[in-house]
Amino acid sequence: MDRSAGTLYDNPEKVNGTRQPEAVSGAVAHEGAAPTQDRYRRARWPGGLETAALLWLAGLGAVNLYRAATQSITADEAFTYNHFAGGDVPVRVYDANNHVLFTWLARAAVATLGLSELSLRLPSVAAGWAYLAWAFVFARRWIARPWLFTLTVAALSLNPFLLDFLSAARGYGLALAFFGWAFYWAVRDLAAAAPSRARWRWIAVCLALAVAANLNFAVPGAALAGAFCVLTALAKPPAARRLAELVRSLLLPGLLLAAAMLAWPLRTARREAFYFGVEELRQTLQGLIFYSFCYRSPERPSALQVFFWTVAPWWTLAVLGIAAVLCGWGLARMGKWSVEGWPPDRCLLMLASMTSWLGLGILLLLKNLFGLKYPVDRTAIYWIPLVTVLGLSVAAAARNRLTRLASSPLAAFLALACVQYALQFDTSYYAQWRYDAGTREMVETIRRREAAAPRPRVRIGASWVFEPSLNFYRQRYRLEWLENVTRDGPRGDYDYYLLVGEDVALVEAMKLEVLRRDPLSGAVLAAPRGMVQSRP
Repeated sequence: MDRSAGTLYDNPEKVNGTRQPEAVSGAVAHEGAAPTQDRYRRARWPGGLETAALLWLAGLGAVNLYRAATQSITADEAFTYNHFAGGDVPVRVYDANNHVLFTWLARAAVATLGLSELSLRLPSVAAGWAYLAWAFVFARRWIARPWLFTLTVAALSLNPFLLDFLSAARGYGLALAFFGWAFYWAVRDLAAAAPSRARWRWIAVCLALAVAANLNFAVPGAALAGAFCVLTALAKPPAARRLAELVRSLLLPGLLLAAAMLAWPLRTARREAFYFGVEELRQTLQGLIFYSFCYRSPERPSALQVFFWTVAPWWTLAVLGIAAVLCGWGLARMGKWSVEGWPPDRCLLMLASMTSWLGLGILLLLKNLFGLKYPVDRTAIYWIPLVTVLGLSVAAAARNRLTRLASSPLAAFLALACVQYALQFDTSYYAQWRYDAGTREMVETIRRREAAAPRPRVRIGASWVFEPSLNFYRQRYRLEWLENVTRDGPRGDYDYYLLVGEDVALVEAMKLEVLRRDPLSGAVLAAPRGMVQSRP
């Protein structure tokens, strides 16, 4: 089979020139049974393409490690450590900041390696490597044409907003990695000649871990599980028997595992703990577009950024609509497909489409029945790979010249998006916490000054957003002379002032001496002119 033919499924009855046995209707593969034949055949690509992709992703993994070691801690990362992962102000009630699985892993890393930015971020760095590995395996297995393979690897790995969470000490990177691998195993099972309980268990475990890593992934997790169960029942009849098997081998184990990890932390949860969100789905989409395409210099948008801000919403709606039509067409024609398994490109398209639409339905249900807000920015980050995969699956499913021509604008948009992603590549800050980009350097400045002229007690008045980060560094560097920083604000008598935003005006109002300005975050470190003693 020539990959340039643009299909993963050439002759459903022959693989490597030999006829394959038909799957027994109603049978489920299990450990000890003969291996099933996946509906996929390798073919030759241009030399070095896969190696280049591997080197690219390995380089990104190294960059993630570098960022984890060098970038200043941010407010939400510090809040996690201070209150949930071993800090000196433990909180015993549930808060949405507590990404349970990540918190456990971060606590273990800090206990083993000592407190540092890198140790706190190690679980996310490892998750980033797992996510990048998924991007490669996913593209290599399900994308037939070489140029589309390249586009898939780039589109899934270059988004700067998504890259932030493959090193930042939050649970989003873990959840993305586990969700991606759950999706991979789901497509693989649908495309196989017979379903496999082993693959179902992998899906259940991955989805449970994704939800435990970040509770926001309960929505796409439920959507993926639901879509997979429906498609499996249709593809591998008898439907009633198959659904019963799925409940026993996938849904029940996944729910039990998730409950085992989340039941104790969530015992104190209150509705007001789920405070982060927006009132309209339009705002969800706008937030993701902003951080994906306006990551750098949003105050001075380029022509390309304006283009994406204008076109990206329509591209997203077009992809969702086209995929829904193709999914419906596929469901109508599924009786004509081989009993040995559905064509993999169609499996990919229908699973991505059904998962996306079920996810939207669940969000609408939660909003209208329970009043929960729609996710926004990082809490909606799962939509980035999901919609990207959906657009790629539409292009991958195009099998003739006409359909390829029709899908080319979707692929062209993704190619241009990758260019914009690359232009915004940065290793000096995390977009949602840019104000913290220079916090570590500010603390280092204070340490040097206090080492030269020690005082028994030092107080910092800071803009409230710096409170978690400053308290993290107080513990990180064991600054016994530094008082606990509060959120009372910078107005008052302090030894140092760390200001950002409107609070910077206090430099002139209080006649403070500027010690350091951070050009990236706009933060200012200042001190009273002359010698000022701290309060006893």
